[in-house]
Amino acid sequence: MTLTVLSPAGERVQLNPQPLAQGGEARVHEVPAFPRAVVKLYHPEVLASRGDALRQKIEAMSTDPKLASLKKNPHLAWPLFGVRDAQGHWRGYAMRRVQGHALNKMAHAMAYREHWPALDRLAVVNYLLSLFSTLQQLQQAGVLVGDFNPSNFLCDTRSYRVTCIDCDSWQVTAQGKLFACPVSVPDMLPPELLDKSLGQVQRTERTEAFAIAIVLFKTLMLGRHPYDVVGGHGPVENIRRGYFPYGLGGGGIPKGPWFNIWSHLPFKLKEQLIATFKEGAHQPQHRTSLAHWLELLTLYRKELEKGWHDAALRPLQPKSRDYRGHSQPSAA
Repeated sequence: MTLTVLSPAGERVQLNPQPLAQGGEARVHEVPAFPRAVVKLYHPEVLASRGDALRQKIEAMSTDPKLASLKKNPHLAWPLFGVRDAQGHWRGYAMRRVQGHALNKMAHAMAYREHWPALDRLAVVNYLLSLFSTLQQLQQAGVLVGDFNPSNFLCDTRSYRVTCIDCDSWQVTAQGKLFACPVSVPDMLPPELLDKSLGQVQRTERTEAFAIAIVLFKTLMLGRHPYDVVGGHGPVENIRRGYFPYGLGGGGIPKGPWFNIWSHLPFKLKEQLIATFKEGAHQPQHRTSLAHWLELLTLYRKELEKGWHDAALRPLQPKSRDYRGHSQPSAA
């Protein structure tokens, strides 16, 4: 069995019929003749319900000259061009092939050991800096991710590079039209977007800042959600309430290694997390900007390199009052 698609120039391109990956909306196929590319084909039911909207968005993203730099960005699996089947029906798009392991495997209390057995705080910060630098480039181009699913951020284990996939769901202004981000995981949304019809919402850098802070927190805290189940409520309800249990007067850090990890994070970093998740929950102006996070993470990296902070992922003890950067035993 063969699977053939047509390029914009009408060239017939053979795909590997066995999907490389698949999800609820589409499947991804390798292109044997072009090993650095893959093709994403939407499922028939997705095309039947909103194929025209997807085609318009992909064509705008791949042809707008203002977004040309994003097509060349090695940290993005940006849509390169749309593809049609042998009958001429639009089916999906081609994009750069990306390798790596999903960020949610790194931001996990156990799963990181399989792919990053020697992972430490310095490596985690370097991955975050790679990701956040790309997010800054996107914002400068007027693109907002919106759908912050950590499984869509792939980390290269041979370097600190993070590459973003599933770019087609993002909020993009292209060819003079705003294309919304219609999807998101509820526990990554700020309170003002909960229960909204996301396809009708225009996201902003302040709504984006809330999700970015959650990604940062979960990555530094080995997968723990900042509004996780505490006080009898789940993450979404705690987001509504703005209930963040960390910091002075926070209400009690969850039991387990979280207190030790939190205690070893730099004060300025914790200060901004508290501001974003407490005051910033219902006052978006208090949410830390992406530019500020990049400054703080860069400073954290410098201080880790100097030995000023414990680099262990899971310190066995909380930071002591007389701590001056000596390395403590790790449970990693």
